[in-house]
Amino acid sequence: MKLGLILESPKDGTDHKVYGLVIERLCPDMSIEAVGFRNKRDMIAGCGVATKLLLESDMCDRVAIIWDLIPPWDDKPSCRCRDREKIIANLRNANVNFSKVKLICIEPELEGWIIVEKNALQAYQNEKHPTHQRRFDPPKIYKTNRKCKPIIERYLGRYNDVTEAKLIVDKIAIADFNRLARGHESFRRFKEFVEGLR
Repeated sequence: MKLGLILESPKDGTDHKVYGLVIERLCPDMSIEAVGFRNKRDMIAGCGVATKLLLESDMCDRVAIIWDLIPPWDDKPSCRCRDREKIIANLRNANVNFSKVKLICIEPELEGWIIVEKNALQAYQNEKHPTHQRRFDPPKIYKTNRKCKPIIERYLGRYNDVTEAKLIVDKIAIADFNRLARGHESFRRFKEFVEGLR
């Protein structure tokens, strides 16, 4: 099985590293081909052509288009339905086979997973600062919460998603994925999609 990923950040960026790691854990035999864009605006505009190429030229069996709800790609408040409509319009313009495409909006953003799975974040902090170990009490995550990255930054003292997100997610045991799926709806959708490809 070969899975294509359309991402709103550059290839080998945060999204590619984290989603690739989780997919590898859930489906070790899965092959991944990723296409990254500079930002969500560019991803929405270019997803149709990129998806068609992944399906036809790169011979991917399925393609997942994954984006964060926030920040918005225009000046309007974030809206999953509006993002979805624009993505579908671009897929239609490129004559993409919809049966092979899955749209997954991460609400509010990837860091919401890290906050819900507090044990991994706490283990990373304790490893990073063994003499200043602190407990992490996560706030309730709402879909519209725009403060996921700042919450992690305050807890760690500093947070660089490009270098640290994968290191934190790597500390989530495969056995904890089910608990994370119960606590974070977007992760559940992502997990169920990947597991359904086995």
